[in-house]
Amino acid sequence: MPAPTVRVLLARRELGLRLLTPADDLAADALDAEVSWVHSSDLADPTPFVIPGQVLLTTGTQFGGTTDSDYDGYVARLAAAEVAGLGFGTDVVRETPDGLAESCLLVGLPLFEVPYRTPFIAVARYAADLVAEQAYARNTWALSAQRAVSLAALRTDGLSATLAELSRQLGRWVVLVDSSGVVDRVFPARALTASARASVESEAARMLRARRRAASTIVEDTTVVSLQTIGASDRLLGVLAHGGDDEVDQAAQQVVTGVVALAGLALEQGRALESAHTAMRDVLLRALEDASSLGVELGDLSGLAGADVTALERSASRVAAKQRSTIAAAQASGPASASGGDRRGIGGGLLATLDDADARARASALLAPLSAHDSDGVLADSLLAWLEHNGVYDAAARTLGVHRHTLTARIRTAEQTLGRDFGSFADRAEVWTALRFTRHL
Repeated sequence: MPAPTVRVLLARRELGLRLLTPADDLAADALDAEVSWVHSSDLADPTPFVIPGQVLLTTGTQFGGTTDSDYDGYVARLAAAEVAGLGFGTDVVRETPDGLAESCLLVGLPLFEVPYRTPFIAVARYAADLVAEQAYARNTWALSAQRAVSLAALRTDGLSATLAELSRQLGRWVVLVDSSGVVDRVFPARALTASARASVESEAARMLRARRRAASTIVEDTTVVSLQTIGASDRLLGVLAHGGDDEVDQAAQQVVTGVVALAGLALEQGRALESAHTAMRDVLLRALEDASSLGVELGDLSGLAGADVTALERSASRVAAKQRSTIAAAQASGPASASGGDRRGIGGGLLATLDDADARARASALLAPLSAHDSDGVLADSLLAWLEHNGVYDAAARTLGVHRHTLTARIRTAEQTLGRDFGSFADRAEVWTALRFTRHL
C-alpha cells in the first residue's frame, strides 16, 4: 500500500471524496503531505485533540446555519495545528459552505467533500489500514537491516563493515568521529564535503566536551545530519554521524542505535588491545636491553677462570628468568584476543575482537536465567535459530522441525525468563551475541 496522503485518500474510488480547493491553487506538496491519522470532530476548536499531519472530518454543526460564521478563525486554528486536510460531510447538516472553502484556500489547507453515503469511519479505516501497512513495511525493513548489520559485524574488519552496511541500508553517508573530535572513517568514501566535515567535527567536539551521552541534529546546506555519542558518559569513545535529505524515522533510528552499541563495544575492545600491544612492546624492549646488558657483562670469555664463567652463567640464567616472567605478566594482563586466545567458532570480524574470557563470563551471566530454566538447551537452540532467521517464525520453525506455534511459545518463554524485550534490536543483538559466545557457533 502507498503511504497515506490526502491525494491517496482522494484517489480511493469507493470513498467518493471530491477536492473542493483546486489543486493548482494549493502548495505543490499540500496533497502529498503524509497523513498521520484521520479524526472527526464538530468542535469549534478541535485543536487540543488533533496532532500534526492529521486529517480532520466534520459535519459543520459547529457553524450553525448562519452565513457569518468565523470560518477564517476556525481554519487558521487548524493550520496552526498543522492539520493536513479537512473533510466536510455534506448533507448531514448542510452543504459545504462557500466561505469555508475560501478560508481554506487562503491558508493553503486542502478541503474535500465527503458524500452522505460515505461514513466517516470508512475514511478513517482506510487511512488506518495505510498507516498499519506502512508501519509493518518499515518494521520488516528494520529487521532485515539489523540482520545485515549483524552479519557485517562478523567480517574481518567488523567495525568498518558494519558502518558501510549501515550507510547502504539508510541510503545516507555515515561518519565515525574519534574521541578527539576528528573524523576517522567515512562511508561511502569521499561522500563528505569539506563544509559538512567541518560542521560534523565542530558539533561532535562540542558533544564530546560535554562529557555526557547525547544526540544532536544539525542542518548543513540541505543535508540533515544526526549525531549520537558512543560509549558511557564517563568514557565517551567517539560520535556516530549520518546525513541525508530528511531525518530518519523510528525504524531507521532503531538500526542506528544498535550500530552505536556495537561500535562502542568495538572501540572499547580496541583500546584494550592497543594497551596490551603497548605492554608487549615495552616487554620486548626491556628484554632487548637486558640481552644487551648481558652481552656487555659476558664480554670475551677467553681467558676467564672456571669460577668466573660459573658466575656469568648464573647471571645469564637470572636475566633469562626475568625475561620469561615479564613476558608472562604482559600476556596475563592483556585480553585473550591479544595473545591468541581461544575463539572457538566465533570467527573473524567484530565478534572476534570482543571474544575473551570476560566476554564469555558476561554472556554466561546474561543467559544464566535461561540456563536454569532450560536444562536441555531447547529454549536456547530455538532462540538462536529464531534470531538467526531475522525473527521470522515460519523459517526458524522449519529449520528446527517444529510447529510455528510451538516456536512462538518458546520465544515468549525465553523473553520472559531473560526479562528482555525482543521487539528491541538492542536486546536481540545482546542476546544473540551472548548465545554465539556461549554456544561457540
